Amino acid sequence: MNPVAPTLLQIVPALPGGGLARATIETAQATIAAGGRAIIASAGGAMVADLLRLRGTHIDLPATRHPLLARLSLPQRLAQAVNNLDVGLILARTPETAWIARALARRIRRPWISVLHAPPRRAGLLDRLLASRQVAADAVIAVSEFVARDARTHVPAVESRLSIVPPGINLDRFDPAVVRADRVIRLAAELRVPEDRRLVLCPGRFEHDSGQLLLVDAIKRIGRDDIFCLLLGASPAPTPFQRTLERAIDMAGLGGRVQIGPYIDDMPAAYMLADAVVATGGPAQGFSRTLVEAQAMGRPVVAEDGGGAAEAIRNGVSGWLSPAGDATALAGAIDAALSLPADRRAELARAAQDHARQRHGLAAHNAALLDLFRRVAAPTPA
Repeated sequence: MNPVAPTLLQIVPALPGGGLARATIETAQATIAAGGRAIIASAGGAMVADLLRLRGTHIDLPATRHPLLARLSLPQRLAQAVNNLDVGLILARTPETAWIARALARRIRRPWISVLHAPPRRAGLLDRLLASRQVAADAVIAVSEFVARDARTHVPAVESRLSIVPPGINLDRFDPAVVRADRVIRLAAELRVPEDRRLVLCPGRFEHDSGQLLLVDAIKRIGRDDIFCLLLGASPAPTPFQRTLERAIDMAGLGGRVQIGPYIDDMPAAYMLADAVVATGGPAQGFSRTLVEAQAMGRPVVAEDGGGAAEAIRNGVSGWLSPAGDATALAGAIDAALSLPADRRAELARAAQDHARQRHGLAAHNAALLDLFRRVAAPTPA
C-alpha cells in the first residue's frame, strides 16, 4: 500500500482558469485524495473557489510581475505563511515561480520540484537566469519528450533529476456523452457562431503571438466562404498582441470569418461546436492540452509540427501535422479536416478518443506525479 502523499505547496502566478490553473487544481485534488494536504500560493483568481471546495488551502500572493522583485520579497513572506503548515514538498509551475520556490526551499529546508512546460526563452540575461533556476530543482518534470530533449541538450547534468510526465485530462469531463445539447446551443448563442459555417476552433492565450497570425494567414489561403474561425482566450482588457491580431484580421479582409472570443470555462461544449480544432505554436509549444481534450471529444485536430504538441497526435490517424511556419500547409491540413466525409469523420473520432484515453488519462498522470512526490519528499536515510 502506498504511503500518504506529502503536504504539497504549489506556487503559480494566479488561478484565473485555463490549462495551467486547471492542472494545479487537479494536482491538489489528487494530493488530497491520496491523504496529503494541498496548499496553493497565487495571486488569486476564479479557481480559488474550486480549491477551497476541495478543502485545500490558498495563500494570497501579490501580483508581482517582475521576477526579480518577486524573488526578493515573496520567499520570506511565504516562509512566514507556511510556518505551521508542515510543508513537505514545493512545486513550481512556471519559470518565475521557480525562482521563488528555490529561495523558499532553502529557507524552510524542504525539497522542491519544477515543471518545464516549454523550452525556455534564452533571449536575454533574465531568461537565462530563470531557466537556470528551473533546472536546479531537486526534481524536474518535463511535459513532453521534446521539452526533455531540450533540457538535456542545454543542461546535461539534469538527466538524473528529470522525469517526463505528460499532462492528463479528466476523461469524465471531456466526454461527448455527458455534454447536453442545451449547453452547446447556449454557448453557440453566447459566442455568436453562425449556423451555416464550418467552425475552426483555436483556444489559446493572447500575451504574444503563438501562431495565431499564421492561422489567420492560413484561413485566408483556404479561400472558403463557409468557414468561421474562432480564436478563444481573450481577456477582458485587450493585450497589445490582441490588438495586433485584430488589425491582422481586418487587413486580411476576414472580418466576419475570423473572430476573437473570450476565455470560457465550458470547453467540452466548445469542442462539440467545432468541426476542426487547431493548435499553433510549432517549436515553441511544449505540449498541448487542447489537442488531447479535442481528441477526447472526437474532434479532428490540426497542429504545427516541430514541438511537443506533435506528441499528442497520431499523424494521419487522429489528426494532421503541418510543417511549422508554413501557412499554405496549415491551410491544406485544415481544409482536409473540414472536408472529411461522414464515415471517415466517425472513424477518426473513434481513433482520436482511443488515443486520448489510452495515453492521457488523468488517473495515470496523477499516479505518476504522486509517485514522484513521495520519492522526492521522502527523507534521505542517515
